Amino acid sequence: MSLNFQRHILANGLTLLVHEDHTTPMAACNIVYKVGSRDESPDLTGIAHLFEHYMFCGSKHIADYDRPLQSVGAINNAYTSQDITHYYAVLPANNLETLLWLESDRMLELAFDAEQLEIQRNVVIEEFKEVCINRPFGDAWMKLSELTYQRHPYAWTPIGKCIEHVEKITMDDMKSFFFRYYRPNNAILVIAGNVHFDECIALAEKWFGGIPAGPSIERAYPQEPPQTAARQLTWPGKVPYSLLLKSWRMCRRHHPDFYTCDLLTDLLGDGKNSYLYQNLVVKHKMFTDISASVSATFDEGMLVITGRPAEGVAIEDADAQLNRFLCDFAFPDSLEHDLQRVKNKVESILLTNEIKLEDRSTSLAVAEAISRAEDFDDEKKHYFAVTSRQMQEMMHGLLTEEKSNTLFYVPENER
Repeated sequence: MSLNFQRHILANGLTLLVHEDHTTPMAACNIVYKVGSRDESPDLTGIAHLFEHYMFCGSKHIADYDRPLQSVGAINNAYTSQDITHYYAVLPANNLETLLWLESDRMLELAFDAEQLEIQRNVVIEEFKEVCINRPFGDAWMKLSELTYQRHPYAWTPIGKCIEHVEKITMDDMKSFFFRYYRPNNAILVIAGNVHFDECIALAEKWFGGIPAGPSIERAYPQEPPQTAARQLTWPGKVPYSLLLKSWRMCRRHHPDFYTCDLLTDLLGDGKNSYLYQNLVVKHKMFTDISASVSATFDEGMLVITGRPAEGVAIEDADAQLNRFLCDFAFPDSLEHDLQRVKNKVESILLTNEIKLEDRSTSLAVAEAISRAEDFDDEKKHYFAVTSRQMQEMMHGLLTEEKSNTLFYVPENER
């Protein structure tokens, strides 16, 4: 990320970043609240996601959030992750103040309407059923997270552990959550596009400056001890075939080793030219498909390999073959060429992310939430600095059997 921006911090702690681009008539606006599912109580999960929905149900002085935005040509949405809750919009730059007016009022205080809470609760419960219960493998990531994390709140996903948790959330829970986390000192405002820094400061001070700061938030998440023994879980479900998922805990997103891990998964499991695909799908025919990825979370994340065993291959045999591959694998003579290939692909992705205004503003908002946006300047340099030696050391130091977590997700009638 190589984006020009300026920063201003309001007296109440709100962080403002402004990226000027006068080649467009548009503006993109992002508000990131530094709260996600990792900030939830283990017996009241799903509240961060429910709150994301509830933020669109009217604020102290404005009954309808969406209608004024639609009238000025805005497109907006939001999402909740394990680490943040992110609200974003794109609209003509000359209508930016309308959006800031709306955002500031719901940061000041929500309407806290009981009827709307029940409506959104039902929406979230139906989403849980659709995504996690009724969809094949919908809860696979949930099960893998539970297996991988024994202490850290990454053990559950943003949608929550279960419907029962969402059902018992009270209005008092919502108010407590709001006045703790939805405060200006826990928020980042990014404005990008056909705007001027000084004007953005004036607008931010006008609409957000009078909102009281919240309490200081001390984050002390339970940390995972070093893993010294492999973990395994067999989970029967209403699925048409078996799926193998393996994870290893890896470094957080803001760590020098992240770039090595990210490139390693590209080499191992990104596309039909990857090492896993060529060995386990093409050569040994143990899988019909296999891939690798990283979770890129703010705290210690996961490196994940997911594969579908081939027809007639027992999932235990497929896992054994994968373990042998990881244990015995020797990088080919073409490693330097292959590493350059995945580096070039990453460069292409980074450049693509700088084309759209909304992608640029999102990159700044998320980077600032992780640490400081400046820390992510020229990520291409960090990726291109990764060496073949680092790649080999990461492969054999991280992807060991005793550090692995294996989920056998199988059809019910096979167990």
